[in-house]
Amino acid sequence: MFSVELAVFDEDALARAAQTRAREDGLDDAVWTSMRSGMSDDLIMLLDPGLVADAGFEILQSTCEVCERGQHAIDQR
Repeated sequence: MFSVELAVFDEDALARAAQTRAREDGLDDAVWTSMRSGMSDDLIMLLDPGLVADAGFEILQSTCEVCERGQHAIDQR
């Protein structure tokens, strides 16, 4: 299990960055919008690279839990 705690300071900037990454991955805006359900999807889009060339591993599935300040902001497995 891999866990990371982070603080999001600008949800709009996070959403824009995730949309940009989705475009780089070949998803058009309509497809990304239909897949996206909120900040947790933005974080997964930015933090889950999938296959990392020559790294010896691949992330097969990831989840994200967004909690209130002072608790874990993300729990990615």
